[in-house]
Amino acid sequence: MTEITCSSEAFEVLKPNVNPFSEELWIIALNPQLQLISTKMIFRGTADHCPVHPRDIIRFLVTTNATSFMMAHNHPSSSIEPSTQDLAITRRMYNCGKLIQIPLIDHIIFSSHSYYSMADHGFFKILKKSSRTI
Repeated sequence: MTEITCSSEAFEVLKPNVNPFSEELWIIALNPQLQLISTKMIFRGTADHCPVHPRDIIRFLVTTNATSFMMAHNHPSSSIEPSTQDLAITRRMYNCGKLIQIPLIDHIIFSSHSYYSMADHGFFKILKKSSRTI
């Protein structure tokens, strides 16, 4: 089985799936040893937007028996910087994962040649600190 322990390994798994025309949200389901169970494109959007609903992501995670997961989506514009909407859905899915005890461990924004990892940039450390006060 493929082990995915860092963002660069996740990017290598996702790179063949780059869609240059529309945004797609992919989920990487992992087992307790961070081995790949399954990847699936859950949503497809337009050139600059992709609607996301937690219910469909959670359904996939539960049916694959995932114990953690990564989210990833492409930006057809090739800009890999996260948008305000990207940060909001990451926060929402982080909280959902925490609630159902299937933690979100990274959200990767990728293009055909590069990627941005929210975990690598400290976003999840900020989420952990802010969720302690809830």
